[in-house]
Amino acid sequence: MNIARKVSSIIPYHNVRKNVYRKFRFSASNFDSSAQSQPQVREEKFDFEDLKVLERVERRNAQISPFMKDVFMSIFNKDLLAYPEILNKEESAALDNRVAALESVFSDPKKTKDDRRNALIQTGMYGAPASLTNGGLAMNYTESLRYLDVISTDLELGLELSDHWVSLNVLKLGLNADVYQKLVNDLTSGEETISICIREKIPERLMQADFRTTAEMDGKGVWHLNGEKICTNSTGYLLVLCLVEETRFKAFLVHPRANGISSNKNFVTFRQTPATPLDEITEEALSQTLAASRLYTATLCRNSLKKSMHTCLEYIKPRYFSGKPLTEVPTIRAVVGDTLLKQYASESAEYFTAGILDGYLQPDAELEMAMCRNFIANHAQYQLLQLLAIPGMEMQDRCLELMEEMRLLTLRGENTDNINMYIALNGIHHAGKSMATEIKQMRNPMFNPSFIFKKILTDRHQERDNPKLDLYLSEHLHPTLKQSAEKLEYCVLRMRFTCETLMSRHGQEIGNAFTELTRLAEAATEILAMSAVLARASRAYCIGLRNGELEMKLSSCFVEKSKARVQKLLLEVNDGEYLNTDHFRIQFGKKVLDNKDAIVEKPTARVFW
Repeated sequence: MNIARKVSSIIPYHNVRKNVYRKFRFSASNFDSSAQSQPQVREEKFDFEDLKVLERVERRNAQISPFMKDVFMSIFNKDLLAYPEILNKEESAALDNRVAALESVFSDPKKTKDDRRNALIQTGMYGAPASLTNGGLAMNYTESLRYLDVISTDLELGLELSDHWVSLNVLKLGLNADVYQKLVNDLTSGEETISICIREKIPERLMQADFRTTAEMDGKGVWHLNGEKICTNSTGYLLVLCLVEETRFKAFLVHPRANGISSNKNFVTFRQTPATPLDEITEEALSQTLAASRLYTATLCRNSLKKSMHTCLEYIKPRYFSGKPLTEVPTIRAVVGDTLLKQYASESAEYFTAGILDGYLQPDAELEMAMCRNFIANHAQYQLLQLLAIPGMEMQDRCLELMEEMRLLTLRGENTDNINMYIALNGIHHAGKSMATEIKQMRNPMFNPSFIFKKILTDRHQERDNPKLDLYLSEHLHPTLKQSAEKLEYCVLRMRFTCETLMSRHGQEIGNAFTELTRLAEAATEILAMSAVLARASRAYCIGLRNGELEMKLSSCFVEKSKARVQKLLLEVNDGEYLNTDHFRIQFGKKVLDNKDAIVEKPTARVFW
């Protein structure tokens, strides 16, 4: 009975089941049409880009060994000869739009400084390094160089903004997240800027400390600063480097209008000035972040040279000499051409270094940034003097202004000799870690005769200044650049031999070989420029950029001249202080410094009458 009851209850609804099955099959095969006829629950979509709740995606490659430090051991990363490409299509378009907006203001001579400052605020330049969620642009180093190329036409704003960018990155790493969030709106709005206070005056007395700015904590846990720094703008925030506990350095943030601040021309004095410590950042990370100021200085210096060249061209073009236009004089053309070469090489090295910083995880590129600064600082001063010799004294005021700008840039924060020593000692230290055993054996030849015999056979080509070219760098460049690639390869292969010579000659006293280390640093700097120039020209020609053929010629000319400079520098290092006359030049200088009167007699002096 139960079974009969169940069967009878199902029978009246068997057509219903067929209809349900038919409808299900129909809706499955015609999903699009049924979806239009049936009511739907739509998901609400948000434009996250407008809300700025998504951060910029980093497309970094795996960490690589430090490029230029490896060159001191004659190891060359051939992958970098592809020239780094960082920005995608969308990022390039956004960058071009902002650059165009800045150019429309900065290239107009009628615009005032306030107009330019407003343009920087409207395009978000003051908060560019900050993240998207904090109202910034999440700017990388490659983009910052493009912006600075335009902004540097106003040198004062260029210096101000470059310091501001570096300081923002330091604060992001050094401040607590809550404290940083309280300050970020004020820092990115453009109303207040941050100036870097690191450099100090040279001691005037023998017993006076070299680094005199100190920080101490009082009983309430508040840090107070005392000392004097070189700083041109003391009105906004100040990022101050101080000595703590007599041995450790620490960075502090001084707020605007803080107590105990007084300024006199280019100096700022702190007397019990309260400051916020940057406890979250280590000394190593602080050094790496502050090193970006050297890269920005290189860009500012290069654009200053470019501005000087255009100033001279405006003077030259409408003038004639002996009935012939000045623009057709070969010597003038040669000077302008040399200036273009130096600008091209410096720009290539700067963007090459920025590509390493942006393209790889945990990049070790402090040496490359220092080299970019020193390369253009060395060459720009000479080229500027050559350019200013063309107009002569008819533009005396303008010439003095351009020379003063260049002097300020080349001495900004530190001088060339200090950075050369930094480059050489860091490179030697990196090479020495892997070459320590060989150097010990070379310094004790009597105890290692078999090693010395093998070393003589191995270095026979180096002794003849003719190393065997086994790096095959030309395989990673356009075939037209084969000869230039071999010149670069020669320079790279000579570096290890020179480092061995220096370390075996001086041992632990190598830090006192100033003249030889300076030559080594200058040679390494030229190698970086050569690598960047060849990589950039090869890329431009291969992808069909406009004037790619001209870039190939520029790179070949530059490498030809640089190879001769590097060869001379390294040969002088290998020869030693007596053959390269360093010993005698130092003695001459010592005599001049030790004697108040003239050292040599006049040409008309006689010993008999």
